[in-house]
Amino acid sequence: MSKIPLYYKDDEFFNEFGTSCYINYEKMVDNFPLYRHDFIEISLILDGEGVEIINGQQYPIKKGHISVTAPWHFHTIYTPMKKEITRFICEFSMEDYLQFASVWEKSKEMLLHPNFQPCLTLNDEQFDEVCNIFNQMYKVFTSEGVNKQTKLYLKLLEFMMYFSEIQTRHANKKSAKKITGNKTNKAVLESIRYIHKHFADDISIDKVSKDVGVNTRSLNEQLIGYTGQNFTSLLTNIRIRNACILLALKAPTIKYIVSNTGFNSVQNFYRTFKNIKGITPDEYRKQHWAESEGKAGYLMQSNQVWPILYYLHKNFMNDITPEEVAQQLGMSVSNLHKIIKYNLMESFTDALREIRISYSCGLLIATDNPITQIAIEVGYNNMKAFNRAFKLQKGCPPSEYREKEHSAEEIDEYLLLIKNREE
Repeated sequence: MSKIPLYYKDDEFFNEFGTSCYINYEKMVDNFPLYRHDFIEISLILDGEGVEIINGQQYPIKKGHISVTAPWHFHTIYTPMKKEITRFICEFSMEDYLQFASVWEKSKEMLLHPNFQPCLTLNDEQFDEVCNIFNQMYKVFTSEGVNKQTKLYLKLLEFMMYFSEIQTRHANKKSAKKITGNKTNKAVLESIRYIHKHFADDISIDKVSKDVGVNTRSLNEQLIGYTGQNFTSLLTNIRIRNACILLALKAPTIKYIVSNTGFNSVQNFYRTFKNIKGITPDEYRKQHWAESEGKAGYLMQSNQVWPILYYLHKNFMNDITPEEVAQQLGMSVSNLHKIIKYNLMESFTDALREIRISYSCGLLIATDNPITQIAIEVGYNNMKAFNRAFKLQKGCPPSEYREKEHSAEEIDEYLLLIKNREE
């Protein structure tokens, strides 16, 4: 069973595209699963209505609604009565963006500022301008040529600067503090980014201060001056805030929440949670999980994934590519990748490898065929590639796997797989 919320990592997500960027136009009908990611995502609604939830806050969406979500945002979209939403979506590496955007002095401050608002509604003029930028980005993304990634990130920088300008205007209208206010110490911004990205890990002020290049005392003083909290309080509050998002769903267990929010024990989590929220995690869950049940707690299962799986199971022994599968099934390559990622929680390469290695396991158990022959039978044209894929999937080379003792259930499962394939 896949874990909720889903968590996408850029090293898994972008490998399929040859660039640390994904851009597409897509239609949505099903409620979307709650998810987070370690990259940045831009979503622009082109048509339709619904609700976007970002860190527990609900935002009505319609044409012109745009959101920019970072690794510390848990978010989802759902539509009323299965109505269709059309949107432009752009996902890109945070690290690569910050590198390309270094020429803009406010690139980091914009994302990390406490008053950063992840979404807003564009007026007609702004909507046309953003659509123009995105159309150019999509044209670059779907074409071949030199300096493709550089061109994409330059357009992204153009958009982010424009988005920042719009946010500033919105903030001024509400008499709120400008998003581009006083220049913040670089070390503070870097440390806040580090905490948001690594709150689930075993981090300390010593680790963070070393990463941002200042001593612990200075960093603590700067954090207090900027956020009103010292390092420990800030980290704890970020962890509790993320725990609250998970508790609002019925699926994640307390143990799962503890291990994914950086607490070293269930007891410590309960004690800290009650100190901050005034109630226990169980009481909080009873109060809140029903709000999101049926909206953001379940995987979107698309009927389109089954033809893809059937094709892979029937043709895995051949040298198949995403382009071939997409052409055979009458869909775009980008849509193929998206369907696999959102339904199977893995990439095209991972799904194909899993099928090939599962079938090879049956052959290793049920036959005396040479391993070199089995490698060819399951679609690998050399032993090096087969050994590498098998070890990645099973944790040991095929020769070692063949010598292991296998349970009756495991043997039956693989024999049935071979039988179905032969039929």
